[in-house]
Amino acid sequence: MRITALLMTFLMLFNSCYSYKNLNLGIDDFEVDQTYEVRLGERKMEKVKVVEVTDSTIVVLQNKNRTVIQKSMLTESRHRKLSPGKTIIGSVIGVLATISIIGIISFGGGSNSGGFVTF
Repeated sequence: MRITALLMTFLMLFNSCYSYKNLNLGIDDFEVDQTYEVRLGERKMEKVKVVEVTDSTIVVLQNKNRTVIQKSMLTESRHRKLSPGKTIIGSVIGVLATISIIGIISFGGGSNSGGFVTF
């Protein structure tokens, strides 16, 4: 039971297959067809997909709407990329946790009934 709890804890820690890299505004530039999280002013971070980049603006796709954003209005931006390490570890731990839980349910409880109630 401890192992299952430990595996579930690790699964919760690695719950995302993506990692985000902070961009230096003005130095790093946006790439077309890449997904980013951006913050305009004091708003919350929003996920957007870059469609077009110019010197002073970026055109993004957000919720199926195209929006033009001035680069000078961005206060924070992060590049989203797939993390193969998190994906592999999360998948392996998920499979092991599933197998452990099925084993505990099927053969657990100290009875020899195999998880079925007999009358």
